[in-house]
Amino acid sequence: VVVLEEGVDYQQISIPPEEAQFLETRKFQIDEIARLYRVPPHMVGDLEKSSFNNIEQQSLEFVKYTLNPWVVRWEQSLQKALLSPAEQKRCFVKFNLDGLMRGDYKSRMEGYSIGRQNGWLSANDIREMENMNPIPEEEGGNLYLINGNLTKLKDAGLFGKTGGNDEEI
Repeated sequence: VVVLEEGVDYQQISIPPEEAQFLETRKFQIDEIARLYRVPPHMVGDLEKSSFNNIEQQSLEFVKYTLNPWVVRWEQSLQKALLSPAEQKRCFVKFNLDGLMRGDYKSRMEGYSIGRQNGWLSANDIREMENMNPIPEEEGGNLYLINGNLTKLKDAGLFGKTGGNDEEI
């Protein structure tokens, strides 16, 4: 019970249940539209359940599960429509989605570091993935290196021996 004095009027400040239900329906519509088109909710402006970590993951999933099937269809259609059978044996159509799949900078650098230390990436391989100019061959841009602590036991210490005899430097 509210007692109002001196001509003060009552004004409701809460949302009536019907309007609240309408707002909930609108939120549900946003989710339904995103689900229909296989788009993460943050891409249509619904940031209610989003954080930085899951937005990044949702973006990667969007490329993988939404864009990639379409891209494969486009590649196949373009290949069939634009290339003759002889050309199809030596040429192909490929969309490059690597830029969309990159993820965050720290994760990429950690991945490159692992590849470099384990000998399956050279400096130029990494630079190519980052759209950088290559390091000249004579400066070691194409060297594949391995971590020294992963050497076979029988080869340990070989670097300290000279030309073939058993003397150490």
